[in-house]
Amino acid sequence: MTKYALLIIGLSSNLFSQELNDEWLNTTIEKSTPEIVEVNTIEISNQPVEQQKNTYFTIQVAAKATFADAEEVVKILNNYNFEAFIQKNDSNEKLKYRVRYGSFLSREDASMTAKDIKNELGYDCWVDKIEL
Repeated sequence: MTKYALLIIGLSSNLFSQELNDEWLNTTIEKSTPEIVEVNTIEISNQPVEQQKNTYFTIQVAAKATFADAEEVVKILNNYNFEAFIQKNDSNEKLKYRVRYGSFLSREDASMTAKDIKNELGYDCWVDKIEL
């Protein structure tokens, strides 16, 4: 978790020192030899901006029959700095409460965090795509 905190701090410090235009976001620098640097332009996303804003990914950590059971899972996750939440699930009578974590822009980021939760806490969780 410390590595994520350091990453966020590092990214936020760069965020405030950026130039006003974002053209630099479309460039990668590849070092082919010590003296020569090759610059390539890349495409960030093929999706329209509206679709990106209306889609996100969350991690489902558990599904429980009672709210109290779901709260126990949330408490465990919170103790490990995973700020989880409970979502009511009316489509399943046996498992009415979903315990979820996060709102990620990419499936890859959510998957990496789901692996961390699995490794640290042993929960078999999965990534769920949410479209608004």
